[in-house]
Amino acid sequence: MTRVRAAFVALLFVACATTTHSNDDADVRAAMAGFMSALNALDADRITATFAPDATAFFPLAQPQRANGRGEIDAVFRSFVEKTKARVGKLELVPEDMTVESSGDLAVVTFQIRGSITARRTFVFRRIGGRWLIEHLHASDFRAPS
Repeated sequence: MTRVRAAFVALLFVACATTTHSNDDADVRAAMAGFMSALNALDADRITATFAPDATAFFPLAQPQRANGRGEIDAVFRSFVEKTKARVGKLELVPEDMTVESSGDLAVVTFQIRGSITARRTFVFRRIGGRWLIEHLHASDFRAPS
């Protein structure tokens, strides 16, 4: 009976751990969807709100150096939003091949968006005060040789 009980407790522990991980992945996906929704709506305030205060980012074209802190990231996105809104009312970017890996209070999301160039994105999320915020964004673009 002791072995059966121990096996049951072990199985219960694994099930709970898996469920927590799955819930974290779903919460991270929801946070990622919130960022994409704000980006597609060209809503600079909502975009900025998805970043941690001490976040960092590498942008593919905006600047060569890393953006440090929400203020610098906000400035890059506000410039992007202003220029883009002058051409189109909204974006329709859809992430493809998204993967989410979470462990504890950290998660990594990767995806790409194919078009005339392939936009490759990696986001590092950190759970802060029960909310998943972007800690780091690394964006690069790939253009196939012609």
